[in-house]
Amino acid sequence: MTSSDPLGPTTELEVIRARGDELGPATVMVATEVPLTVVVNGTELATLMCTPADLEPLCAGFLLSSGVIDRASEILDYRCDTTRWEARLRVQHDPEPELLSRRLFTSGCGRGVVFASAVEIAARHPMVSELSMHRDQIAAAMAWMQRASDSFRDSGGVHTAALSLDGAAPTVAMDDVGRHNAVDKVIGHALLDGVDLARCALLCSGRTSTDMLHKAKRAGIPISVSRGAPTHQAVLQARQMGLTVVGFARGSSLTVYSHPARIGGLGHDGRSGGA
Repeated sequence: MTSSDPLGPTTELEVIRARGDELGPATVMVATEVPLTVVVNGTELATLMCTPADLEPLCAGFLLSSGVIDRASEILDYRCDTTRWEARLRVQHDPEPELLSRRLFTSGCGRGVVFASAVEIAARHPMVSELSMHRDQIAAAMAWMQRASDSFRDSGGVHTAALSLDGAAPTVAMDDVGRHNAVDKVIGHALLDGVDLARCALLCSGRTSTDMLHKAKRAGIPISVSRGAPTHQAVLQARQMGLTVVGFARGSSLTVYSHPARIGGLGHDGRSGGA
């Protein structure tokens, strides 16, 4: 990777701050955002407005969730020029031509994008999974994730995502200005490390929207947990796709919106609540 640009996840800026009767100059940290153009086999797929960190996992996760690749071994080469903010990847198979004309812009922060074909692939067959996670494990994993983000503590301007393997506390968290990018980063990191995504639960700090669920479904992740709320379309599609959606996971509290049988500690074998 070549770079002459010192940009990191946060940037120091001079501002004017008012607190009560006090008014004056201050130095604050804000979340950094850059436009990363992703080029695959010479074809420009998308420009992602993202945090300039963990860009290789971001690209890997984006290609998986977009339906361009199915496994890490299909990525033959990755190079990123951070003077131009351009990531160039070589993969085994060229992206389908119709992919480029069927972009769906997401409700996430920045200019998020998924592809219609990936959405269709993710929705074809309901997920069947025996993975389960007890509500105490969810509380512990979410508490770990909340403590994991230095960028959020510094700037308050990023979203965080992590993966829980077999109900354990995560070992890696990824931040980004876009919720969808943070999800792609943790999925891509696991993909490149050979982690079995079917044994993982996705943990997020923000709202759960349909594009987030399609990314999880495409990656084979059966449980999605967030500190925030899901949208109503996300809940309806999760019930159809066979995904378990948990929202408002804060401390010992949580709300299960779909397929509650995967969540232990609910009583009645998790069969109460939404389908």
